[in-house]
Amino acid sequence: AAHALPPTPPSLSDAERLLSETEALEVRRRELASTLVAEGRKVAAPLIEQVKDEQQENPDKHLFQQPIDLLEMALELDEENGEAKEELGKLVVLMILVFGEEEEQRPRPPPNHDHPYDVVIVGAGASGVGMGLMLTRVFNLDPQRVLLVERGEKVGESFRLWPREMRFISPSFNNQGWTASFDLNSVAYGTSPAYTLQTEHPTGEEYAHYLNELAVENELNVRFRTQVTAVRPLRRGGFKVDVVPASADGTVDRAEGAAQTTTTTLRSRYVIWAAGEFQYPQENAPLFPGSELCRHNSSIRSWKMLPGDDFVVIGGYESGMDAVYNLASCGKQCTVVSSTAFWRVTTDDPSTELSPYTMGRVRQAFKTKSSPKPPRLLAPLRVFKVEKEKHNDSSSGYVVHARWGAPVEHSGGEHRTPFHNDDEGEEEIGKEGTEVELRTPQPPLLCTGFVGSVALGVAKDLFEWGDKGEGCMAGAPLLNDYDESTKTPGLFLVGPAVRHDDLVLCFVYKFRQRFAVVADVIARGLDHDTAATVEECRSLNMFLDDFTCCKGACGETC
Repeated sequence: AAHALPPTPPSLSDAERLLSETEALEVRRRELASTLVAEGRKVAAPLIEQVKDEQQENPDKHLFQQPIDLLEMALELDEENGEAKEELGKLVVLMILVFGEEEEQRPRPPPNHDHPYDVVIVGAGASGVGMGLMLTRVFNLDPQRVLLVERGEKVGESFRLWPREMRFISPSFNNQGWTASFDLNSVAYGTSPAYTLQTEHPTGEEYAHYLNELAVENELNVRFRTQVTAVRPLRRGGFKVDVVPASADGTVDRAEGAAQTTTTTLRSRYVIWAAGEFQYPQENAPLFPGSELCRHNSSIRSWKMLPGDDFVVIGGYESGMDAVYNLASCGKQCTVVSSTAFWRVTTDDPSTELSPYTMGRVRQAFKTKSSPKPPRLLAPLRVFKVEKEKHNDSSSGYVVHARWGAPVEHSGGEHRTPFHNDDEGEEEIGKEGTEVELRTPQPPLLCTGFVGSVALGVAKDLFEWGDKGEGCMAGAPLLNDYDESTKTPGLFLVGPAVRHDDLVLCFVYKFRQRFAVVADVIARGLDHDTAATVEECRSLNMFLDDFTCCKGACGETC
């Protein structure tokens, strides 16, 4: 048998060539490090001069981050670069003298992509602020490389648009330190709306104040009055996010006489959609002929300032019952038309039945002395058309056409306090299939919820959409186990629109537990070591990756 020949040793010329190439690379590395040092000095010079000039205020602290990053990158390339060490030391000492001693900054890996931003978060509401804090404060991403874009003028703009009388249905209470959880309406551990606002059920304006305090205190990088017009995935990873200036009402801001406005393109490795739902009501997606004649409850700034009387409220879930309470409190008559008698529904999931707070207000609405007649509750009655009606005296009104559904027996709730006396006849049930006409001098109030920014926003086509389920689950965007679009890698969804199987994450205390799941995937993609951080989040009930715990725990004996 033939014997295998021994491998041919590399020739002297090959070894010399490899050695020469290695030396050349070392020289190039040192040259790049020196270039970074020079650039770091150049960026830091005007900041240092501003500090020295007693006639000027000190520069913002975050402006020093760029020269520090450049000097740290130089040391990554050449650990023995004495100039980089010296300049970095000077900057650190200067910052301590100017801004005071601070907790030592955890080291961050250098950027592993060429985009100016690591993450662009669309929306600066509860989801956007909570996600921004999770990425920067907990997972240690550079705050200047995480940008929140908000089309409104302030943090929490959607909450500022709530009717003045609308309040959180989930209670706030500062129970941190005494239980395994914390304030139900907190977007970040260590914070509490109850503590900040000193109220149990905050108004929208109050909650927006809480969010703004978090954003300012933690120096989140927010760009206001910025409307996203396109999100474009890049073939090699990352996104281009097109933005234009927005006016005070959130619409595109065009200069007087201009046919179009200037578009700016942001480039980011990841995009998180956190634009919420309140500014994208169901009225923007026609429900039935004539629905455009109705007024959506999200357009009402104050129930006390709403003129007229004898209203028809379409929808009997949370927003519908909020309307009932406020109308009754103002001494106005109203009739509720709902396809489901939600006031009779009993489930063990707080997301699928009226909240205790809402039911307490409904009881008040039936007991109020300010309204001449208690509210009428009609269900199961489904509206199929709304028409405008002309009267002989030149006035006009509206006719709501509805059809009775099959009677439904709602089980459970035997031990619950009734919300009105059964003999008062406020609830009405008609024969299945028969039609009724309800007349009202006011535009019917559409309290049917929200389509949401995902379905009506510019990112809609970047998600796949489910065709199963009903109610909140119908047509939900499809997500993987990390709340990432199944169609567009790198695009994540956070907030009340997140759905998994039959679970609805519509409350803050639910959807906030997914922030760390998203942040972990993004941070690891940016070469951060996240193992210890994930365990910390788990211990704080802020890393929900096992949905088997998300089930009802109460029944009639509780």
